[in-house]
Amino acid sequence: MTLELNDVSLEIDRELILDRVSFKLAAGQSLVVLGNSGAGKSKLLEVIAGLIKNQQGQIRLGGQGIDMLPPQERGIGFVFQDYALFPHMNARENILFGLNARNASEEEKSKWLKAVTAELRIDHLLERFPTELSGGQQQRVALARSMVLRPEVLLLDEPLSALDAASRERLALLIKKIQKKYRVTMLYVTHDHNEARFMGDQVLVLDAGKVVQKGSPAEIFSRPNSRFVAHFTATRNIVPAQIVKLYDTEKALVEFFGNRLMSTSFPLHGGEVWVCLRPEHLDLVYGDTARKGANELMPVNRISGYRISQFIPQGGVTVLVELEKGGSRLMVFSSSRKVELKELVIGDQADLVVTAANVHCLPRQADDIYCQP
Repeated sequence: MTLELNDVSLEIDRELILDRVSFKLAAGQSLVVLGNSGAGKSKLLEVIAGLIKNQQGQIRLGGQGIDMLPPQERGIGFVFQDYALFPHMNARENILFGLNARNASEEEKSKWLKAVTAELRIDHLLERFPTELSGGQQQRVALARSMVLRPEVLLLDEPLSALDAASRERLALLIKKIQKKYRVTMLYVTHDHNEARFMGDQVLVLDAGKVVQKGSPAEIFSRPNSRFVAHFTATRNIVPAQIVKLYDTEKALVEFFGNRLMSTSFPLHGGEVWVCLRPEHLDLVYGDTARKGANELMPVNRISGYRISQFIPQGGVTVLVELEKGGSRLMVFSSSRKVELKELVIGDQADLVVTAANVHCLPRQADDIYCQP
């Protein structure tokens, strides 16, 4: 079902936790809520679930207001960050807790227990107690407990944060598969950028209880609408620049630290800007291939004059390469194999290339606190 929030606000002890949060999530779609600790992410889920009373605005599910309904009548499943399993119950009893509370028939309980536990690959763990399960297994039991109730909306509050990297990857794939298979409308809270890009059809960024941007993962990560969003989504390369020429409403020439780049993503008014360059959008070129000087009309830009200052391993197959030129620093992702084959070392000169579509500009303001050069 479609989930819609209109101007939902929450105040606790005179502190504004949620500030007129509004969004509409289509049936069967997933929305990732991304934000810093204390941004209001978990409280937003609790208000939607009815665990905290909505103080202002309206929550609608399938076009009907649900603000006055108790949690158990909202058709909403909630998977908590800390699993919240009953320690005195085995996995089977934990999973069936909600169906037992509904006085479901034995046939219904058997049907959905079998289907969901097989999907989550925990059907062999049903007699074990929570203390006998790994973190990933406990999280699957918690997810199964919600899924057997066939919720219209599934809320997940940082469900992978306590797991190791391998378990996070496996469970993320499983959650995505189940959400798409059963067409469950899903809200997924995280502060992990990789999870946000993978799990969400849409991403909503919260800052101090306010929605600061909402859009597709590509829009949020490649076209941030503010310095805060660019900084928070790990753009890494946010440099002061100047728009020196506007060709039309679709192309501009920007300059920073002696480099001129074409941009097709820029403020219409020109002037001083921040240029945002994501590390994954930059590509290293070096040696004879590092052609000097860029034609301002070419769709692919070249950034020259930088030298490698540091290699930062990023999980075995990827290296984050830091380059410096005077007071300017840029970060770029490269494969470990590429670095090894070219025998790159600290001090080597390496130019960078980036397409005009990935040179994203934002207005620069004197009071900007997020991205000082």
